[in-house]
Amino acid sequence: MNLLFFNQLGSTNDKALELLGQGCPEGTTVAAQRQTNGRGQQNAHWESEAGLNLTLSIALRPAFLPAENMFYLSKIVSLGIAAYLRREGIIAAVKWPNDIYVNDEKICGILIEQSICGERIAQSVVGIGLNVNQRQFAYAANATSMRLCDGKLRDVRREAKALASGILKRYEALKNIERQKDWAEIDSEYAALLYRRSGFFPYRCGSEAFMASIAAVLPSGELTLQTPDGKQRSFGFKEVEFVR
Repeated sequence: MNLLFFNQLGSTNDKALELLGQGCPEGTTVAAQRQTNGRGQQNAHWESEAGLNLTLSIALRPAFLPAENMFYLSKIVSLGIAAYLRREGIIAAVKWPNDIYVNDEKICGILIEQSICGERIAQSVVGIGLNVNQRQFAYAANATSMRLCDGKLRDVRREAKALASGILKRYEALKNIERQKDWAEIDSEYAALLYRRSGFFPYRCGSEAFMASIAAVLPSGELTLQTPDGKQRSFGFKEVEFVR
């Protein structure tokens, strides 16, 4: 694995995208002590105190993966992060579509930026922001970190290598699954780790508030919810909100 560690970058995703354009080896990982323009989904700001957390991006060329199955990349990244945390003694859940939670608090965010060529994914940049050593958050009311979970101070560079290596192993396994067209194992593991995976909870779609349980996550990435009367509805990213 090729890990490049910078003291400061505008965005690790932007740097990884630049390196892909220059022909870098697949799996090249860009990490930074500080991001001046880090972003989350829909350009939301990612709060991270310099030097305390993991902000990294992995450069990939998943041309083997049909565009219609692109959400499986998000699934294996989420599973890789959850497995890494589990090895550290922290039990996490995957909050659809791209957050990692410990109990009801966010410990990690994922931003995957894709380039599609025809029916295939030409290249992907997997951006990850994982709260490691930060103990106070000014803007994110429901944020937590590994240190808040277990009190341990960790070496960010060492953790960057461990996390990226685990995700890349999952990525290599994804290639075999695509060849065999057998997605069941990923689907089952992902479903078992879903935040609010059982029971009815409050959600909001626009001005409409309702109770529902998670019925499925479709290959396209849409979330299917089922209301207490048995009716099902599917939602794309940002179309439905988890209510605390």
